[in-house]
Amino acid sequence: MAKFDYPYKKGVNVTAWVLQFLVCLILLAASAWLLWLVNQDDYDSALSQYEGLFTAAAGLQIAITLLNIILNIVEIVLISRKSMPPALYLSSACIKTAIWAVIFILNLVSLSVISIILALVLLATSLMQLIYGAILVHRKRKGTLRGGNYAPTANPQGNLEAGGSAPQPGYYFPPPNANTEYKPTADVASGAAPQYGYAPHDGYAPGAHPGSYELDSHVHQS
Repeated sequence: MAKFDYPYKKGVNVTAWVLQFLVCLILLAASAWLLWLVNQDDYDSALSQYEGLFTAAAGLQIAITLLNIILNIVEIVLISRKSMPPALYLSSACIKTAIWAVIFILNLVSLSVISIILALVLLATSLMQLIYGAILVHRKRKGTLRGGNYAPTANPQGNLEAGGSAPQPGYYFPPPNANTEYKPTADVASGAAPQYGYAPHDGYAPGAHPGSYELDSHVHQS
């Protein structure tokens, strides 16, 4: 599986996940209580006309909240494994935002204060993830989103950037305790003649006879 080690902010995601889990649990409990209430014999006469409506509403609310919980679990698992692409993160936030926006509008029409507050919390947190996901996708398309592990290089002075590792000795830079003193070869140290070229001769003058010296274009014998 491909790795997407992008900088998903914990302040955005953890806040959204915690609030969404809490509100979804409250809605699940309320829906379960409504289904239990509808099935009671004591309320058959009062709820007989709306029994089907209440059952459908409770079942729909349970399905929506379970979908939100499943999406949150998928986000948590993929982000923790560094396998969440920004496009999938944005798609999940879009689904949650669209669902809770519709629920919020319906609650406004029904004038249910508690339902309005709960739906508003879910809508606000989903919208927060939507905005953050849109920013990630936009930065990824522009090429300014960086992901994965970055290995900084070392400078010649041996100072390493944060999180970097030292270079291998002898590869880019010499080992830290390497001896750089120049040591001459055995021939040079002993004064022996080099292996190539001509050995120097003291007082050698080309064209002159042995035992003579040249002065003012006249050769004088010594």
